[in-house]
Amino acid sequence: MAEAAKLLGARRGIKVVEADGSGIPDAEIAAAGGFLPGPHAKLAGPTFQEWLTTQP
Repeated sequence: MAEAAKLLGARRGIKVVEADGSGIPDAEIAAAGGFLPGPHAKLAGPTFQEWLTTQP
């Protein structure tokens, strides 16, 4: 998500800075990749960066 935020911010001329997310709910699960697709997930469609280039 951090990379997606940086790409979107750069596209919109907004400086994106990283923040310590340790205080958010489920921070440890997120840091361990718990919200990412599993190894057997079938991913389809454009990447975020490909999609972003099609946006006005």
